[in-house]
Amino acid sequence: QSTGGSAATLTNQSAAKALLSCENEGTLSIHGSINISSISDDATGRIGITINNNFANNDYSISGIAGGNSNSDRNLALGDDANLTAGGVVVDIKNSSGSAADVPYASSTIHGDLA
Repeated sequence: QSTGGSAATLTNQSAAKALLSCENEGTLSIHGSINISSISDDATGRIGITINNNFANNDYSISGIAGGNSNSDRNLALGDDANLTAGGVVVDIKNSSGSAADVPYASSTIHGDLA
């Protein structure tokens, strides 16, 4: 990364190309995002993510975390029937017993080459 006295210029290609922080408990809402055009509440614990500027292919890496209001752990994973596409992905949130769960906080980061 180089700033040269002005806005930072990205020179390291390992930086995240998309970022999402959202809530899917109650009303689905985006808290913050980069390169995300929309999200959808596809089912309990299932969030569809639409990428604004598509990836070059579906060989990108996605990671994330989900949190709840109780002591029950929450896990974020790729949707069971989701196909990664250049323009989006579906993530599932499950509690410690493996049941789908909506949560007040979920966050995902996506790394890969943009188209």
